[in-house]
Amino acid sequence: MMLDIITLGLIAAQLVQSARIPGSAQFQYIKGLTPRDNSNNKCPVDIPLSCTDDSAKSNSCCYEYPGGIILQTQFWDYSPATGPDDVFTLHGLWPDNCSKDGSYQQNCNSKLNVGDVASVLKSFGEDELLTKMQTNWKNLGGNDANLWKHEFNKHGTCVNTINPSCYGDDFKTNQNVVDYFKIAYNLYEKLPTYKWLTEAGITPSTDKTYTKEEILKVLTDKFGSEPYIGCDSKNALNEVWYFHQLKGSLLGENFQHIDSFSNSKCPSTGIKFTPKGSNSPSPTKSSNPSKPTGDSSRGFVKLSNQDGCLIKNGKWYVSGTCATYTLEKLDQGVKLRSNGGYCNVDSTKVLSCTKSNDGSIFQIDSSSKILSIDGQNEWNADHVPSSNEQVEINANGDGSIKFNLTFE
Repeated sequence: MMLDIITLGLIAAQLVQSARIPGSAQFQYIKGLTPRDNSNNKCPVDIPLSCTDDSAKSNSCCYEYPGGIILQTQFWDYSPATGPDDVFTLHGLWPDNCSKDGSYQQNCNSKLNVGDVASVLKSFGEDELLTKMQTNWKNLGGNDANLWKHEFNKHGTCVNTINPSCYGDDFKTNQNVVDYFKIAYNLYEKLPTYKWLTEAGITPSTDKTYTKEEILKVLTDKFGSEPYIGCDSKNALNEVWYFHQLKGSLLGENFQHIDSFSNSKCPSTGIKFTPKGSNSPSPTKSSNPSKPTGDSSRGFVKLSNQDGCLIKNGKWYVSGTCATYTLEKLDQGVKLRSNGGYCNVDSTKVLSCTKSNDGSIFQIDSSSKILSIDGQNEWNADHVPSSNEQVEINANGDGSIKFNLTFE
């Protein structure tokens, strides 16, 4: 009996020792376990929730910092219709900064960038996950592979608790990529926005409208905290963000729901839940295209004879997903708006799109869809962006790269 006790004690000591990363208070994860098995989370049981104790940030494999506010974001793209008619599609898993002001790090480590996500998933035998993503993780622009790559390279590389060093000697190249997508999709499946809304009587309709209060009440009751809801310029619901803090590593999937830190711009009443495909732009041109209609449309802002497009802050980007812009028609021109906010051209003619902007007045040619401002339709940049660079554009003639902006 004494020998058995001693043997057990030695085995336990060896297990504890092998779980630790030498020379630090960090922990590794046990070989062979998937993220869905929470027993792989070998972080200290008393590790604090993310964004609650900055002294824990040195434990980078067990404490998410600075991006300790984890957002699971979903879209309802009805025009053009994207994804199944009865689901909000998955957009991403984003680590926002603990400052709780909506700021975040991005493109944190180019050495971790992934190219073809589908090939990586297949190499790990994740065919079922890939099939689900092909159905529900959709890009409005039609190229899902670009969206997946963009999401990991921009956001996944900033999740410090899935850094390859946290896996220890058992790390296989791209294991962190696979884990990011598995965990993101796993969390998405636990947040069935469409099901929650429709079970409560909030269903897609071409004529019925809803209040912000009733939409938020349904989602808050189901989620446990108040999410963020977003509406487009037609007062139609088009996105939902669920906020979390994280206890331990992302690999442990120990998400704690919290209230949103973003203020919804949806109106108090008159919110539409538009059926997918019911409000698609007409393929025919207006008989009087120069006459203001008061309508809005959505699309991308691209650069003539150049790769890439504008992202939501109004900058030129070549290796990610194009931002969706809303074109709001006015009597004297149009305004442009992205998820980043209205687009202004400042006194130096530099373009930016932020939530503090009130929106400059642009003009758009009814046939070519070329955007101009103050009669100037030629835009400029100092250089072409490198792989992860964002480059300012301007309409002041200052820059060796010249192009038109087209709304497509």
